[in-house]
Amino acid sequence: MREKPTDQRLSDSQGAPEIISFKQTARTAWENIPFRYVTALYMLNWVAFDLLGVTIPYFLMYWVAGGDLLATVPGIGMPLESIVLGVMLITALLALPLWAWLSRRFSKRIAYIIGMSFGTIVLMSLFIVQPGQITLVLGLTVLVGLTVSTAHILPDAIFPDVIDWDELRTGERHEGIYYGAKNFIRKLTSAFAIFLALQVLGWLGYQAPPEGATMVVQPQAAVWGIRILTGPVAATILLSAIAVAWFYPLDRKRYDRVQRLLARRQRRAAQQRASAPLQHG
Repeated sequence: MREKPTDQRLSDSQGAPEIISFKQTARTAWENIPFRYVTALYMLNWVAFDLLGVTIPYFLMYWVAGGDLLATVPGIGMPLESIVLGVMLITALLALPLWAWLSRRFSKRIAYIIGMSFGTIVLMSLFIVQPGQITLVLGLTVLVGLTVSTAHILPDAIFPDVIDWDELRTGERHEGIYYGAKNFIRKLTSAFAIFLALQVLGWLGYQAPPEGATMVVQPQAAVWGIRILTGPVAATILLSAIAVAWFYPLDRKRYDRVQRLLARRQRRAAQQRASAPLQHG
């Protein structure tokens, strides 16, 4: 469905909305050049973190815990996987104000580059973790949580900017098109990341634990695959996302100009509406 032009949206509620085809919808989105960059960034961002969502439990069970499916954190007695995921989630929530402040202080693009650069280093550090180093894992988990926070807040914060750019270019707002595309991309990346992880581990000989088993030793190739997917592969994907963000054309200066031009257009439309009754009278 196509939204009405900005001036018309504000003043006219009559008439049926124009229905456009999928092809026209895709063309409208593709002609928005900043949207192409945001799409690539969004896909790379979520492929990396969905991949981590699949591989981190395997990394903890089969590498850090040496195949002990019931491993717990010493001194706490809770399952290792639960503690790691809990620490990561709490850190991500606590870090949200930090990334919001950095995006205001610099820009959303720069804040994202900072967060992902930091995350790349942390993920590469996971590759040096040795079996039994639970304290080190918990420390790195806090740092991973900072990056998870970045991944959740900043790509979504960048998305509305491309809608404003499109409105300036076309005179219309297409929230439905862009948010529909974003939701589709999110589902696509999640499916791809899960497929990639499971396929690679299957090729390397990963075996699902037998029912009731508490200790499982995976083939060495499968364990190496888990470590590489969790560290270097995820870090490389994040590096690609950083490269896309670096070349993203809608920086703060250009976006501020877009905002000024849209505000000027809206003031002009409001003046025209205010003068219309006088002209008719």
